[in-house]
Amino acid sequence: MAGMQAGVELAGFGRRLGAYLIDLVWLLPLSVLLGLVAGLVNGGEISWGGEVMGNVVVALVVMLFWAERRATPGKLVVGVRIVDAATGGTPPLGRLALRYFGYLVSALPLGLGYLWMLWDRQGQTWHDKLGRTLVVRERR
Repeated sequence: MAGMQAGVELAGFGRRLGAYLIDLVWLLPLSVLLGLVAGLVNGGEISWGGEVMGNVVVALVVMLFWAERRATPGKLVVGVRIVDAATGGTPPLGRLALRYFGYLVSALPLGLGYLWMLWDRQGQTWHDKLGRTLVVRERR
C-alpha cells in the first residue's frame, strides 16, 4: 500500500460478501426490469442487443456510485469504500471501468478471482488488482 495512510483497515471477506449480497437486492430487480423493458420494445422477445444494453446500464449505474460515493449502496451499508491503492483517493474513471470489467475476470475460473483476497497480502481480488484499487473500512 505504497502512499496509503497508516492505520487504513482493509475490508474483510465477510464485509465484502455482505455488501455484494445487499447489492444483489437492488441490482437483480433492476436487471429484470431492464430485461422486461427490452423484451417489450422487441415485441416480447429478449434479444442479444437488449441483454447487452441492460448490462451496460447496470455497469454505468454501479460505476456512477463508485465515482460519486466510492461505494455501491451495499458497500455503504457495511461501511466500506473503494480507494485508489496508491493514494487512498478516488480512482480515475478509466480504472473504475477496468475494475468493473475485472468482475468477469474474477468470476471466470470458478470465482477464484473473488476468493483471491483471502490469501493476498493487500486483500485484493483480481478486479481490485486490475483497477489498482483497495476496499477499505470507513473510518467512523
